[in-house]
Amino acid sequence: MLTLLAVVVAAVIGWVAGSRIKSPAQVAAEAEPPEASLITVPVVRMVIANDVVTRGTVRFDEPEAVMTPQLAIPELSPVVTWVPAVGEELEEGSLLFELAGRPTFALQGDLPLFRTVRPGDRGEDIAQLQTALGHVGHDPGVVDGIYGPDTEGAVRRFYAAHGYEPVGPDDALLEQVEANQEIVDGARQAYNAVRAHNAAVEAAQRAVTSAAADLAAAEDALELAQRRLQQALDGAHPDTGLPPTAAEIEELEAAVATGEESVATTAEALQVAQGEADAVGPTQDIGPERKALNEALEDLAEVKSQVGAIVPDGEFLFFNVFPIRIDSVAVQRGDVAGGELMQVSGSRLAIDSSVSIEEGQLIEEGDRVAIELSRLDIELGGTISVKASRPGTNGVAIDEIYIEILPDEVRGELNNTNVKITIPVATRSSGGEVLAVPAAALSATGSGDTIVTVEEADGGTRDVAVIPGLSAPGGMVEITVTDGELGEGDRVVVGLNQGSQRTEDSEASEEE
Repeated sequence: MLTLLAVVVAAVIGWVAGSRIKSPAQVAAEAEPPEASLITVPVVRMVIANDVVTRGTVRFDEPEAVMTPQLAIPELSPVVTWVPAVGEELEEGSLLFELAGRPTFALQGDLPLFRTVRPGDRGEDIAQLQTALGHVGHDPGVVDGIYGPDTEGAVRRFYAAHGYEPVGPDDALLEQVEANQEIVDGARQAYNAVRAHNAAVEAAQRAVTSAAADLAAAEDALELAQRRLQQALDGAHPDTGLPPTAAEIEELEAAVATGEESVATTAEALQVAQGEADAVGPTQDIGPERKALNEALEDLAEVKSQVGAIVPDGEFLFFNVFPIRIDSVAVQRGDVAGGELMQVSGSRLAIDSSVSIEEGQLIEEGDRVAIELSRLDIELGGTISVKASRPGTNGVAIDEIYIEILPDEVRGELNNTNVKITIPVATRSSGGEVLAVPAAALSATGSGDTIVTVEEADGGTRDVAVIPGLSAPGGMVEITVTDGELGEGDRVVVGLNQGSQRTEDSEASEEE
């Protein structure tokens, strides 16, 4: 009996142990995960309204460096005597800085002065100077690109309005004027000498002519007196026809004597006049002296036209946009300037940014934006002022579109910061509704295309090529089918479920 009982107990123990103990192969098989199942969600049709969010760098417009100019008076050392403060805004016509007591002004224009402008000079840069002087209230006359008296007068008035004297002509030019004046004086003396000589010749010739006429008249009077006397001597008085008396003969003889004396006197006068005429000599050709004088006068006028206020290129700097803002100053009063003096920019505050090509299709110039810089607690609006016509311009990536934004307020503390930009946009689809799937449903192929995987009714799958568009809060993305068929209600794969039951997350996704 005991033996039988032992056998029975052993059998029971063996059965129990056999039911509890598993082989390694059985344990490994039982440890394998259950077959995975797809996690899918339906394709929906919805209106997607979203914001394009990007970032941008804030800058003041037209930044540029201002370098130390060459002084108009070489003997002076470029010691800084005045500079503006950082952050100051300067209007057109303002004093930009002062070196060795000489000013440099800021005027509007896109050309630099490429020489020191002197009276009589011509050029496009002078026309720009004339226009700028007119802008700041100093009329230069006709804007003709000629630095004439009217423009020089405007320059003088401009300097005087700022409390300065313009730079005058150099000593060499003044010495040239003096030398040319001496040439003119000499030429005038020679011209006047010839004129005086010819006048003397003409006077002498007139005296000879007059003396000759007087002699001829005296000879005629003597001949008449002689005829009258001879007639009386022949027995008949020339006046009465009667025999003359002794007294009448004496009177007629006296008339002949007077005539002879007059002839002698006038003959002597003619001889004297002729001698004086011979001494003066003939007239001289005044043409060479007149030409020399005219040429000397022209040369003097040319040199004098260069005498006046000059416009040194270093005392007028031109900028495209006003007002200009002083961003930084590299020198201070008392420094000897050299190299960069300061950095200036236009006072227009702008933001350089970019968006994707797809996002670029949703925005236009004039769209409103929101600008945010959280660390400075700044929030303000703005407007898209520029949208590039093609990707990859203005230094952005080849797959991005450059945009420029103008803030509603000029906040200097934003300069050189990176800000968040939010652009409210809406879908472009007809009627407002578009096909949409969760972002998790999108995947990329090796060729770079975007696809969604659709679960078929029989459990199989197929790929549909799409182009993603606008995304919405919660992860939904607009899609446009480019290859294949996809419609509202089709189920697209968003992941794999490792259990036979779907997880709460997958159920939640499906409910969405």
